[in-house]
Amino acid sequence: MKLMAWTRKKIVWGAVLVLLVLAAATLFYQRHNIANRMMVSGGERAVANHIATPVNLNGRYRWPASSLKNSWSWSKAPWGFQVFRHVPLQIGGVMPLWGAGNAKTGNVFPKQILGIAVNEKFETLYVYHCTFYGSPKNTPVYDLVFRYEDGDSETNTILYGVDTLDYDTGGKKIVDPSGPNTKVAWVGSSFTPDGKQPLLFSLTAIKNPQPFLKITSIDLFSSTNQSAGVILAMTGGPAGLMK
Repeated sequence: MKLMAWTRKKIVWGAVLVLLVLAAATLFYQRHNIANRMMVSGGERAVANHIATPVNLNGRYRWPASSLKNSWSWSKAPWGFQVFRHVPLQIGGVMPLWGAGNAKTGNVFPKQILGIAVNEKFETLYVYHCTFYGSPKNTPVYDLVFRYEDGDSETNTILYGVDTLDYDTGGKKIVDPSGPNTKVAWVGSSFTPDGKQPLLFSLTAIKNPQPFLKITSIDLFSSTNQSAGVILAMTGGPAGLMK
């Protein structure tokens, strides 16, 4: 009888434990959803109030998002209006620059993309990007050049492993690039059908040294190394927006 009573107690406590775990999981899920909705709402307000302004890259993409709908990996990537790390982005496609790895396979991308219209003043440019193929850390991938209304310019060199990473994780542990101004923004889908090689996109905050001047346009130049720089979205806004 004592054994049966003890067994019943174990069953009861086991059921209680299961309920507590389920309740904790539900609470965590709800809190995550609420936090995400608040972040998206904050991003929408930032755009509506002209605090942050996504750069219009339509017509510049090699592969607009609409052309990737039948790609089993790219179709699952986030498109359209998104908010990552509190930065609002308008992701309309994929804009790659020349990289030796791709060129060897016959995918020859442009070595430069010039005259991306901006016509805004901002403290920081947030770039949502990745690379095709990896490189040794600190290898230059591409230059992003601010063109100012007074004719001046500022060149920012994007480095592999510091500012951006290969979009194919290779199934390795996800870690942020080492640079202080870059964070992993989104991980998902997969480079392979087995789902074991998630895609990865980073977000880099590039400081504008002359925020009092209007940036009329942005130019992009490949560093002509192994990795191809791949830009998906850019947003101008205040410093410290990315969390």
